[in-house]
Amino acid sequence: MIKLIIFDLSEVCFNSEETIYLKEFSQRHNLNYEELVNFYDQLLIQAEIGTISGKEIWDKIFIRFGIENETFEKVLKEMMALRKPNADTLKFVKELRKKYKTAYLTNYNKDYWEFLIKQFDLNPYFDYGVVSYQIKARKPSAEGIKKILTHFAVKPEETIFTDDLVKNLIEADKLGINTIHFEHIDLFKDLLKEFKVNIGEE
Repeated sequence: MIKLIIFDLSEVCFNSEETIYLKEFSQRHNLNYEELVNFYDQLLIQAEIGTISGKEIWDKIFIRFGIENETFEKVLKEMMALRKPNADTLKFVKELRKKYKTAYLTNYNKDYWEFLIKQFDLNPYFDYGVVSYQIKARKPSAEGIKKILTHFAVKPEETIFTDDLVKNLIEADKLGINTIHFEHIDLFKDLLKEFKVNIGEE
């Protein structure tokens, strides 16, 4: 019997603002988009495990590409303005929470995350959550999932984890957790029925 459902956030409960912003930023400063993304991604991995800060990502970008007319505060505000909730998914999470425990597991750095949770109150949707920088480990590592299981004292077979990236499901699957590749909300609901989850539409 399923007791806990764990959700990824980006591209599941929200859009992914970083991809949109990096494209806009590269155009604004006439940068090679692929070069910017590759450099950003290397730094982001470090930030999401707390090795460097979100601010340091952009300080390094400004230096690397010779950008003098930008600040981290401006970039963060502009980027986070592009983050939008997937209303249908969050509404469904809220319904599921009436019958099941719900949690989130997401890769984020501290600076971005603190800005995000000022914009969006996640408390109506989730009982608990883990962010990568908090535990010094990012998906696809299973450390975050293990922490969530411990928090709720539930077994892997009593849990479902959904993520839009298949690579993030592999370690969870090895633990014996039921996994669902999230593609869109209607398919997700159909797949939940296979686990006898009461989705409240019968």
